[in-house]
Amino acid sequence: MLTAHLSTSQALERYRCGPAGPYLDEFVEWLEKRGYRARTIRRYLLSAHRFALWRQNADVDFQANDGTALEAFGVYLHQQHGLESSSIHLAQTCIGARRFMVFLEATNRVVLSPPTSPVSTEPKLLVEFRHWMRTQRGTTEATLNNYRLTLIDLIHTLGEQPDQYEAKTLRNFILERANRWGIARAKTMVTAIRMFLRFLIATGRCAPGLDHAIPTIAQWRLAALPKYLSEEAVERVIASCDLTTSHGLRDRAVLLLLARLGLRAGDVAALKLSDLNWQAATVTVSGKSRRQNRLPLCQEVGDAILGYLDYRPVMDNDHVFLTITAPIKGLSYQAVGRIATQAIQRAGIEAPVHGSHILRYSAATQMLRRGLPLPAVGVVLRHASLETTATYAKVDFQLLQQVVRPWPEEIATC
Repeated sequence: MLTAHLSTSQALERYRCGPAGPYLDEFVEWLEKRGYRARTIRRYLLSAHRFALWRQNADVDFQANDGTALEAFGVYLHQQHGLESSSIHLAQTCIGARRFMVFLEATNRVVLSPPTSPVSTEPKLLVEFRHWMRTQRGTTEATLNNYRLTLIDLIHTLGEQPDQYEAKTLRNFILERANRWGIARAKTMVTAIRMFLRFLIATGRCAPGLDHAIPTIAQWRLAALPKYLSEEAVERVIASCDLTTSHGLRDRAVLLLLARLGLRAGDVAALKLSDLNWQAATVTVSGKSRRQNRLPLCQEVGDAILGYLDYRPVMDNDHVFLTITAPIKGLSYQAVGRIATQAIQRAGIEAPVHGSHILRYSAATQMLRRGLPLPAVGVVLRHASLETTATYAKVDFQLLQQVVRPWPEEIATC
C-alpha cells in the first residue's frame, strides 16, 4: 500500500523507519476505502510522519489521544515555520495529523482519554424525553431536534419540577412566544410542548390532563395554496444536471426521485441499495413514521439510478447516494435539499421557495392534474390523512372555476 504512494526508495525507508511506520500501510488502506485521492493520501502520509516524529521528540505519549497533542502540534508548526509557509499548508498538515489520529482511534491503536467536562448541556428532563420518544414512539432525530430549543426554553422558564407546572403558566408561556412568531413555528412549539407534557404524564411527573390546557394555534384548514413549480419548470430543473460527470448523474437521479415519486429529502438520503427491487420494479421507503412502503420504480427513475450506479464509488456503504468529496459517505437530508436548490438556481427558475419539498408539492400537483384520484395520490405521498392530500386539490384552477358560484352582482347584470 505504502509503495504505491511514495516514489523513491529513500522516502519509503524514511517513512517505514519513523515512529508512524508500523501503521502507515493500514492508514493508506483506510484512506482509500473512504475515497481519498492519491494526492491527498500522499499529503496525509507526510503529515502523519511529521506528527509522529514530533510526538516522539516531544516525549508525548503515542498511545493517548486527549486532543491536546493536536493543538500543541499546530502551535509547534507555526513556531517553526512562521511566515515561511502559508497558513493553508500548515492547516492541511494539521488536518492530516488529525485524520491519522482518527484512524488510530478507529483501529483501537490509541486510547481516547475521557473529556474534562463530559456533562451534557441539555436539561436532564429533555434527555429523558428524547429517549422516551425514540423508544416509545419511534420519533426521528430530525423531529426531536425541532422540539429541542422550545423545550429548553420551557424548562429554563418554568423550572425542572414538572409537578409544579400549572395550566395558566403553560398557556402564558405559549401565548407570549406565539405573538413573536409566524403560525408555522407557533404550531411546532405547541406540538413540542404537548408531546413533552404527555411524556411527563406517562412517567407520573405531572398532573394527568395537563396537556389539554395547551391552546391550539388558530389556522384555517386548507386556507393556504400549496407552492409548486409548473411541469415545464420541473423539466428544466432536471435537465440542468451535467450528465458527463458522476456528480451530475447522481443529482439527476436524486431530482427524479423527488419530482416523480414525491419523496422527501430524508427518504432519498436514507435510501439503501437493498431497498431497490429491480425485478419487481419497486423501491422501499421508510418515511417519517419509519413504516415501510413499497412504491413503483418507473423506467425513467430506474434508468437514472442505474446510470449513476455505474459511476458510483465502490465503497463499503449501502447508501445509494454518496458524497463526491472524501470522506465519502451517504448523503444527508440537508445535502439532498442543497442539490434541489442548486438545480433550481442553475435552471434560472423563479421558485416561490427553494429546497427539495417544492418538487414533492409539484409531483402531487401534476398527479392530480393528470386525473389521479386523491386516495391514489395520498398513497404515493404516504400521507396519514386524506385531508393532507386534499390541499393539492386547490391547484387546478380550471376545475375550481366550474364549481365556484358567481357573485350576486354578476347575476344581476346578466
